[in-house]
Amino acid sequence: MTYLPLARKYRPREFGEIVGQEHIATTLKNAITMGTSAHAYLFTGPRGVGKTSTARILAKSLNCEKGPTPKPCGKCASCEEIARGVSMDVMEIDGASNRGIEEIRNLRENIKFASVGGKFRIYIIDEVHMLTPDAFNALLKTLEEPPLHVKFIFATTQPHKMPPTIISRCQRFDFRKISIKDIVKKIGAIRTKEKLSVKDDAMFLIARCADGSLRDAEVILDQLLSFTKGKIAAGDVVKVLGLMEQGILFELAADVLNNRKEKILKIINMLVNEGKDPVFIASCLIEHFRNIMAVKIANDKTRAFVAVSEEDYGKLAEQGKMLTLESILYITYSLSAAIEYMKKTPLSKIPLEIALVKLAGKRKTASIKEILDRLTGVEELLKKGTVKEPSAPAAIAIPGKQDGERPEAPPGQALPPEPGIGESTAPAAPKKEIAAEKDILLFQKVRNSWAQILNFVKNKKMSVGTFLNEGVLLKVKDNMLAVGFGKHNSLHREALEENINRKFVEEAIKNVTGENMRLIFEGVEEMPANEPGISGAGENESGPDARPEPNKIEPIVESAVDIFDGRILDIRKGRGNGK
Repeated sequence: MTYLPLARKYRPREFGEIVGQEHIATTLKNAITMGTSAHAYLFTGPRGVGKTSTARILAKSLNCEKGPTPKPCGKCASCEEIARGVSMDVMEIDGASNRGIEEIRNLRENIKFASVGGKFRIYIIDEVHMLTPDAFNALLKTLEEPPLHVKFIFATTQPHKMPPTIISRCQRFDFRKISIKDIVKKIGAIRTKEKLSVKDDAMFLIARCADGSLRDAEVILDQLLSFTKGKIAAGDVVKVLGLMEQGILFELAADVLNNRKEKILKIINMLVNEGKDPVFIASCLIEHFRNIMAVKIANDKTRAFVAVSEEDYGKLAEQGKMLTLESILYITYSLSAAIEYMKKTPLSKIPLEIALVKLAGKRKTASIKEILDRLTGVEELLKKGTVKEPSAPAAIAIPGKQDGERPEAPPGQALPPEPGIGESTAPAAPKKEIAAEKDILLFQKVRNSWAQILNFVKNKKMSVGTFLNEGVLLKVKDNMLAVGFGKHNSLHREALEENINRKFVEEAIKNVTGENMRLIFEGVEEMPANEPGISGAGENESGPDARPEPNKIEPIVESAVDIFDGRILDIRKGRGNGK
């Protein structure tokens, strides 16, 4: 007797047997019961999740002798022919092989004929996204208004490649990846019916490798049955599929947490010699620490986040006690960076070793909250004045010495001198006095460099330099430099208060003086007199009727030069030469 693979033997035959797609099965059953089935369906989703099986079950439900019914009998001639794939009324077409316009034209000609035995002619087109644009265009009109006896069911893994005009004419159903829990349950049912010996941890490994595809899980199970002759353990799955053993991952993680660097190198060397790719090893470690994080965060009731056996779940919880969430995140980020580097170098083993050795020597990673709490504590101490400047090193306490007795200096070191008679031991000056002195020194520094600052600004942005030249330095307080402007220069002050101009001048001050200062512009009733070279205000004026110097350039001209990136020509120099 010909052997029937498990994936075909246990293919769903009715809506109730579809695994992990209950939302789709319920909708289709209700539509059949209410007599509102659509003329075209689009089934999308990853491989092996039941798209084609659902299409066949829908075809059975519509063409069953007792139907349309949400539960086909599976015994009538129509149901049996559809199950065997020989029905004259249900045409299964491979979109990859029949993707041209000629095939679609033939389809359009054939749909005119009535069904042979069932109530409907049903066309199931698998991988429909492979049709050519011309074929899709030829299908449009037929798909929108097909004969009443025709139903279309399209299946695809890449719906984004289909024209929106086709999708809009179909009822779309998105199939999901099947959860590991549902795959394990299905494998367990097969194990019971086939009377197989499959360990629980082996089923978890099979489900994890299937990546949401029930068909892949059944194919893997078939392959393992051939390898083990019906008795499957976790080691067999690891050996056949080339996986990482959970025990190795736990051991490697423990070596990282316990700073056993030499053992880490031995394990990595052993795995690489066995043919394991370093990128694969790093990826498995990332998944392992991710599982630790999930166990640490989730409650016992939410074990769906981690696809491991009960025994391994307990081990993950134990390792999680040695780690904070910040440490887990740091480890995963470090391994991810190592993977990126491994892809760029032929010596992929070395970055993995370096990353793991570095992680093994890493101490506890402080959380952002802890760092903020420490900074807040330091800030409070600074406000209270309890933090002092570092002084000479304190005397080292030596056993046997009495309080007040000067200790002996350790070998090779000198003790700090004791304060002599008449030396001042008074406390340091109050904070306010120190801040005031600092402001005075900063103001003097800026005052001495003001001419350089103005030249720097004018060279970069002449209009801003011209406006700034009309101001007068007032004071420095709390690292803020105040520049005053009279009433007649209010427009200049407003221009400088614009965020882009203010920041530009602050950068100029930093470039010239090396000081980070904030600028504020104030209006003053009477402009104070500046020293020569501090400001242009009042330098060339001797009264209200004073005339500008011949070579002085008006601010409006400088603004125009700055805006249009021009230069000033002195036409007076060439008058005598006829220019």
